[in-house]
Amino acid sequence: MSMRHHFETLGIPPTKNIAVIKKAYRKKALQYHPDKNPSASAKDKFIAITEAYEQILWFVERKNHPQNADYSNYNKKQTTPQKTASEIREEKIRKAKQRYEQMKRKEEEENERYFQSITSGKTWKRFKLIMYMCTFTSLFIFLDFAVFPTQTQVSSIVSKNTQIQHSGSSHHLTSPVKFENGQKAWIAIPFIQMEQNNYLYLERTFLFKDIKYVKIWKENEWLKYVPDYSLTSTFPLIPFVLLFPLITFYIKARTIMFSFCFYISMRLIPLVFLIFLYSNDRWMHLISLLM
Repeated sequence: MSMRHHFETLGIPPTKNIAVIKKAYRKKALQYHPDKNPSASAKDKFIAITEAYEQILWFVERKNHPQNADYSNYNKKQTTPQKTASEIREEKIRKAKQRYEQMKRKEEEENERYFQSITSGKTWKRFKLIMYMCTFTSLFIFLDFAVFPTQTQVSSIVSKNTQIQHSGSSHHLTSPVKFENGQKAWIAIPFIQMEQNNYLYLERTFLFKDIKYVKIWKENEWLKYVPDYSLTSTFPLIPFVLLFPLITFYIKARTIMFSFCFYISMRLIPLVFLIFLYSNDRWMHLISLLM
């Protein structure tokens, strides 16, 4: 029987990817396993699937590592007492079930080793350090925007580039500007134009000095504008994202969901954290506050 036929039995195209082969076998075997599907045709299908899986593994192993094992006796027929067709069939079913249980047991052992490797030792300590830093930073952001008082500072626009224009949240075109205190923001062009004839103020948060509003006093009233593409305009998105490691810590379990969340917490969230601290020189404001 050709190797292509074995791959067709598993329902996948020819491949050397062991993970793909195992996944296809697991899916098919679970569908036709005698404990799940007691029909006679399902048992025959289960035998065929297991035999195809074994043949494919042998074929792939021989191609990938021809020097590691002796395959001369793999398909050699053994001398056994004469058995009836029914006995042979039952023997094949028993061996196929053993093969399936063996694969499940091996996968469970591999999953357990992986779980232990990420939830112990230096890896887990590094994860908890990331979790604590992100959680406390998230708390500081919430306090900065929702509890602590803001500070208003008189300022002016020292440079602007109205050649760059993007649609803002207020459906006005916005452009990047730089204020007298060195901070940068994207604000609406009508606001930029009004600044030429009116006093401009920056209402900033207490901890991180983020611009909460750009304000102009015009005709005895305050006109406020929330800078686009800023922490203020996206609040509370960033603090919620920074809570991701904490959520991962509480869903700690031997599941794919935990593994996925752990990977995100270790790779992506630290990047978000560093970008947050670096932009607007927030790390300097935080250090000056602590000192």
